Amino acid sequence: MKIFQLTSSSFTGYIEFIFNDNTLLEGYGIHADLSEKQQVYILKNMPREIIELDKLKSGTVTITEINQEVTFEMFWNRYDEKIRSSKKKALSGWNKMSKANQVRAFRFISKYESNILPDTAKKYAETYLNAELWDN
Repeated sequence: MKIFQLTSSSFTGYIEFIFNDNTLLEGYGIHADLSEKQQVYILKNMPREIIELDKLKSGTVTITEINQEVTFEMFWNRYDEKIRSSKKKALSGWNKMSKANQVRAFRFISKYESNILPDTAKKYAETYLNAELWDN
């Protein structure tokens, strides 16, 4: 998985493009204040493959690949369920995952947390990893 951020002096924020290991677009996110014209431009020129990112480059546009190194300690601290979870079991599950899935699991934590129903406990860290919730 590769992640790229598009920034420009013509808007604030960034647009994120996520490509799978086959270099195909897997997802995108608009984290920018775009005019309607800019939104239409991005949607019309949406890159389906990494190589198509070049068509979005211009004098005001910068495209940067985002470093995706996520360590177990980063995950453990961000997931923050240390009392009920087993660090040893979570680390074992983490080490069995591909680097791409480690990044996906880490990035999905906030979405998972926002979808936990009231009066429902957060899953143990090892359960979160083994259930591959980010892939549902």
